[in-house]
Amino acid sequence: MSDEELRAAGIRFERDVIVPMRDGTKLSANVFRPAEGKRVPVLMSVTPYGKDKLPDRIGNFFMWLAGVRFGDVNISRYTGFEAPDPFYWVRAGYAVMQTDVRGMHKSEGRAGVLSDRDAEDYCDLIEWAAAQSWCDGGVALSGVSYLAMSQWRVAPLRPPHLKAIVPWEGVSDLYREFVFQGGIPESGFIPIWWKNRMKRGRNKKFAMAEDFLAELARHPLIDSYWREKQAALEQIDVPALVCASWSDQGLHTRGSFEAFTRIGSRQKWLYTHGRKKWETYYSAEALATQKRFLDHFVKGQDNGWNEIPPVRIELRKAYYQHELRYEQQWPLPNTQHTPLYLDAANRALSATPAASEAVVTYDPAKSSARFSLRFSEPVELTGETKLRLWVSTSEGDDLDLFIVLRKFDARGKEVFFCGYNGYEKDAVAKGWLRVSHRALDPQKSRPSRPYHTHEKLEKIGAGEIVPVEIEILPSSTWFEAGTRLELAVLGTDGAKYPAFKHKKTVNRGKHNIHCGGRYDSHLLVPLIRGRLADPL
Repeated sequence: MSDEELRAAGIRFERDVIVPMRDGTKLSANVFRPAEGKRVPVLMSVTPYGKDKLPDRIGNFFMWLAGVRFGDVNISRYTGFEAPDPFYWVRAGYAVMQTDVRGMHKSEGRAGVLSDRDAEDYCDLIEWAAAQSWCDGGVALSGVSYLAMSQWRVAPLRPPHLKAIVPWEGVSDLYREFVFQGGIPESGFIPIWWKNRMKRGRNKKFAMAEDFLAELARHPLIDSYWREKQAALEQIDVPALVCASWSDQGLHTRGSFEAFTRIGSRQKWLYTHGRKKWETYYSAEALATQKRFLDHFVKGQDNGWNEIPPVRIELRKAYYQHELRYEQQWPLPNTQHTPLYLDAANRALSATPAASEAVVTYDPAKSSARFSLRFSEPVELTGETKLRLWVSTSEGDDLDLFIVLRKFDARGKEVFFCGYNGYEKDAVAKGWLRVSHRALDPQKSRPSRPYHTHEKLEKIGAGEIVPVEIEILPSSTWFEAGTRLELAVLGTDGAKYPAFKHKKTVNRGKHNIHCGGRYDSHLLVPLIRGRLADPL
């Protein structure tokens, strides 16, 4: 679509609009609005990826070669990466504004990563837009990934003219969800993202405010550096439509559910799905949901939005196969957190613990420990899962544990689901833990969800047996009668995810899982429907 086509469609496009910040720094924005000059609300996003870096076949091709699968994405050529499509939203009666964040591309200043200064800039952008003659005074935020993460940072500041937010799959804790899964450093995506996206995209007239990779090395545990980047989620009071997926485990899944649970907004809705994030964000069904939400809270339309139950659940059956329903709260109120005990003798998951002690040993570099349960009747598992293990190592002073839950059909064939960055052969759910990071925060932990402090290391001796609790990320899966749930404990990543890796493991020797008797190793599953029985 050319600029002439935009004008023909009734859209006025203003490129490189300069917006001054409170310290005098000038940020560069693109604004799309109705050509007739009607005052309308603004749908806004900020981006480190370049407001002018529009859909690019070559760039997408290289991401595709790396394994990223975008899905069927239908957007105009003016749509910024992971941002609202201005052609759709201007026609829906909004202005669309996207701004390069401080120090990136055409914006002045020194670039950082989700800093307090970035949040203040976003606040200034909201208030600047609300004061323009073409704005009716209302501003809402929308966007995917980093464009969602930035919303968690600005919303607690409560800009006076911010009316609603639509954070579509966004990390809310950089340490726990972005850089160190379970305390294990992510070594694939983060370096690529920093070097190719952030350093390459900075405004070359200014030095960066931080070297993110260097900071990771300097701050391997949670300290003031990481706490300053944590969002004050409880301070968010604006109406929110939060998208959280079962599929983006290892990146945005945990943060989206955590943020929805913790934000202080009285009016909040949770949109879950198990598909590709970009395809879903721009889908007709999701756009209609976003529009109805924004029309109600930003335009004041009485369109029945408040009658919609607050939690949308996509119960997965297989890859892109699901049934849809609505619930009143998250986690689901009828959840029966049910233990399945690890049976070393039969490599099974059992509703009753084994009386005698036993050990399962595996080589973390070559093999895994697997336990399974075949369901005699249909079962729904929806919610957060916890794995409690008693573990030891034959060598070294630490272990890295990678946890994968899988579904197998009645014939023994694995049932795949959509995963990280559109990966098309993923499992049910995943979890991670470096054993030296096992210390828990008793105030923030729940019986079904451990919350690790990551503030100190607790090394172990060779042969020393210690208990650990591992968070397995939220999921929603239907198991038909005859299908099987498998728990796998590994020493490496469970699949070749696109650019997502944990190569810097601490594993040495053989790992041991202790079960039965005094060792209550078990998987605590979120049972919603059906009955769990001993293995067939």
